[in-house]
Amino acid sequence: MKETIKKRKKWLATGVFVLAAVLLVVFAIGRGLDKSSPSEITAPEDTSPEPEQGIEAWGEVSYGTVYDISIDFPSVVTDVNVREGDRVTLGQTLLTLDMTEYLGTLEKLRLKLEADKAQLGAVSQDTSALEADIAQTKKDIRTKTGELATGTNANLKMLQTALDLSQKQFESAKEDVSNYQALYESGAVPKETLDQYADILDQRQKAVSDAQESLSKARGDLQTALDQLNLSLKSKEVQLSQLKDANSANTAQQNTGVSASRIDLDIMRNKSVKDYISGNLIVSNVKNGIVQDIRVVNGTRLGMQNAPTTVLSLIDADSIVVSAEVDEEFIKNVVAGETVRIVPESDRDLTLPGTVTRISNVAVEKDGKRIVKVEVKPQDPDGVLKPGYSADVFFPVKK
Repeated sequence: MKETIKKRKKWLATGVFVLAAVLLVVFAIGRGLDKSSPSEITAPEDTSPEPEQGIEAWGEVSYGTVYDISIDFPSVVTDVNVREGDRVTLGQTLLTLDMTEYLGTLEKLRLKLEADKAQLGAVSQDTSALEADIAQTKKDIRTKTGELATGTNANLKMLQTALDLSQKQFESAKEDVSNYQALYESGAVPKETLDQYADILDQRQKAVSDAQESLSKARGDLQTALDQLNLSLKSKEVQLSQLKDANSANTAQQNTGVSASRIDLDIMRNKSVKDYISGNLIVSNVKNGIVQDIRVVNGTRLGMQNAPTTVLSLIDADSIVVSAEVDEEFIKNVVAGETVRIVPESDRDLTLPGTVTRISNVAVEKDGKRIVKVEVKPQDPDGVLKPGYSADVFFPVKK
C-alpha cells in the first residue's frame, strides 16, 4: 500500500515538473515576440468593403390608380366572392347579382317603345312652301357672296367711289403742302398760308379714313347679312329634314315619344355595358388588382332609384409606388430616373430595385423636420410590397 502511494507521488511530481517546463517555454516565446521589431509583425489586411454611401428614407407603399366599381341599375347582391385585400386577376368574379328586377325593367321599356312605334301614323305635312323658301335663300346667298367678293354691291360701289375721290384729294393736298413748304422755306409765303394747307391735308386724310371706315363697315354689314342668310338656310334645312322625318310619323308628339322611349331603353341597357360586368357577375377589370373597401354584403340592394351604388374599389397593383420621405437637406442628391434600393419592413432580408419617378415640388413638416415626398416605382414581380406596407428606400449619393 505504501509502495503504491510512493509511485503516485512520484508520478504527480513528474507531471508538475513537465507542466512547469511547458509554461516556461510558452513564456519565453511570448517574450521573444514582444521584443520583435514592428517590421517583423504584419497586421492582417482588412479586405472588408467600405460602407455604402447613401441616403436612407422611410417610405409607405401606395398606389397611383384605383377604380370604384359601382352599379346604377336595380339589383341585389347574392354573393360576395372576395374579401378586402384579396389579389384578383382580369375577369375574376368579385360579386354575384340577382338582376331579375333590372331585366324586368328592360322588358317594360322595350314593350313601351314597340307600343309607341305602333301608334305612328302616316300623316304627311306639306313641305313645298319651305322648299321654295330654301331655294330663294340659296339664291340670295349666291348673289350676296358674289357682290361681296367683286365689290359690285351698289352701296359698296358708291362707298368705293367716295374713297377713291378722297384719296385723290388727299394726294393733291399732300402735293400742295409740299409746294407751299418749299415756298415758305424760300420766304415767298407766310407761315399762316402753309398752316392753312396743312389743315386742308389733315381734313383730306380724315376724309380718307372715314371713307375707308365706311367701306369696311359696309362690307361687314354685308358679311353679317350673308352669315344670317347661311344660318337661316341651315335652320330651314333642318326644319325641312324634320318635317320629312315627321311625314312617316303620326304626329310630332308621337315621334318624340318614340325617341324618348328609345333613349330610355338605351340608357338602361348601357348601365350594364361596363368592362366590370359580365352577365350577372361583377368581375375584375384590371390584370393585377387588390380588393379594397367592400361596401356591400349578401342581400344589399343596389341602384335604388337608378342612383349609383359603389360596391367596392380595385387597386391597380401595377401602379404601386413607394412614397419615400426624404429630409429637405438631402433632396438635392435625389435625381429622377435613378435606380434605388427598397428594403421592405415585412422582409428585411429582401432588397428590391426601384426607379425614382417623381420628386414633389413641395416640402411638408413632419416630426419637427421638413421632408419631401419622393415616389419610387419598384420592380416587384412577386408582389411583396402591398398598399399600406412600409419600406426603407436607399438613395445613392455620387462621390
